[in-house]
This record gives sequence, structure tokens and C-alpha cells, in this order.
Amino acid sequence: MANYWFYLVLIASISHALWNIMLKQSENKAVFLWSLRIWSVIIFLPISFLFWPKGATITYEWIFWGAGSIVLHSAYAIVLSKAYEKSDFSLAYPISRGLGPLLVVAAGSILLSEPVTFLSVVGSFLIFIGIYIMYSGVTFSMGLKSLTSMIKSPYPLLVGLLITCYTLFDKLAVSVIPPVSLNVIENLGQVLVLGAVQVRNIGAVTRQWKNEWLKMAIAGGLAGLSYILVLIVLTEVPVSLVAPVRESSIVIGSLLGVYLLKERYNHHKILGSLIIFIGVVFIVW
Repeated sequence: MANYWFYLVLIASISHALWNIMLKQSENKAVFLWSLRIWSVIIFLPISFLFWPKGATITYEWIFWGAGSIVLHSAYAIVLSKAYEKSDFSLAYPISRGLGPLLVVAAGSILLSEPVTFLSVVGSFLIFIGIYIMYSGVTFSMGLKSLTSMIKSPYPLLVGLLITCYTLFDKLAVSVIPPVSLNVIENLGQVLVLGAVQVRNIGAVTRQWKNEWLKMAIAGGLAGLSYILVLIVLTEVPVSLVAPVRESSIVIGSLLGVYLLKERYNHHKILGSLIIFIGVVFIVW
């Protein structure tokens, strides 16, 4: 069971893909995303007390790491939502999604002095390439359009940088705050920040809670479970291994999209999925 962490990350990826499918099917995505964070707090706050480490106390370090994590995760959510409003982001999204794990691998090696093997580096690059092919295909013209879009808009780069920042920050934070508690703190912070910034239509909130409260609750449970498992793994495993493997959720999400949403799974998605799978095998090997 040397690679037990892989199975936990795989469960986390499946959970992540499921709640994203539910988000995609929702009426108002901003309200749904904010509401599932509320449910995450409701579900996991009592659990955090059950898993409270014996003798642990809240210190000033908790405030620093908790506040920092809230800022980074909220900034990521806001930038990502803004990015989706830009039509050209659909072209640059594959690069931004794959950029985060690549930067995490580099930063983990340089800043955290984590051991990085040749296979893990190759695997990370393969995952990046696989993500790109899944979304953009293999044509040169599409690649050129994506690069041009990256240059024109700051959002893709910001998304990739924020993924890197919150991943590295949380890797350090779990050495101070227990994983379940850190997740509750992050979600509570996002409830306050996103509620003030994104969700201002009380009528839309009330209507959606009436129609979709159970879906929101399930999505909140899945979202909390997904990231808690990742945080648990980060307490023992180098972040440079965990971050790229998390991207397997893209393949899982695409497969679920085929079965649940009746989306097409064309040849470049199959090729991209295969490359991502090979990349994950290289990292876990």
C-alpha cells in the first residue's frame, strides 16, 4: 500500500467531478456554488470536532494560515468566474488548467525542497499535454489561437498562478491546522466573501434553495470530502505528486458528462484522456 495516497486522491477526483457535474446542471451557478459551500460548513463543522486532535488549541498561527487560505481560495473563485465571462477563455482554459500542476511541481522542488524524480516530471508534462488535447485537439491553428488568447487576457495565467498558490499554501497550512478544520475555515470564508461579491439577488437565492436544496447539500458534501481527502494526503505526500494526479478529475468528469449529460466523447478527448492516464501512471510508478 505504498501508493495508498493515490486511491484517496482518486476518490477525491471522483467526488470533485460529481459535484462539478451538479454545478453544471444547476439553474444559477453562482448561487449554487455559494450554497454548496454553506452546506460544506454545515456538514463538516460537527465532523471537525469529532476529529479534533487531542490537546490541540487554536493559536495565532491558525489565524494566519486560515486567513491566508480563505484569501487565496476566494480570489481563485472570483478570478475563475470572471474568466468564464470572457469568450476567449474557452481557448486558453486548457493551458491555465494544466499550468497550475506544472508550477506546483517546480515550486515544490525549489521552495519546499521536495524530491522530484524524472518520471514525475515527465508525468506532469504528459498530464498538461493531455489536458490541452482534451479541450483543444491537436491542430496547430488551435494551439496558436490558445497562445494568442493567453497573451491578450490575464485571466488564464492568474487562474494557473492561484491554483499554484493555494495548493502550496495549504500544503504548509495542514502542518498547523487539521485537514477537516482547514476545509471548514476555507468554506466559511468563501461563504462570506462570495456572498458579498457574487450573490446579491435574494430572490434567486430563495428560489434556488427551494428547488435544489438537496442537490446543493449533496454537492456540498462531495466538495468537502474531495478537498479534505487531498489535504489529508498533503500531510504526508509531496505536493508535487498530489497536484498533477488531482487532474485525473478532468477525465472522470468527461466520462460522467458522456453518461449523465449525454455529451460527445470525440477522438481528441479519447487521446487526451489516454495521455493523462499515462502521465498519472508515470507519477505513481
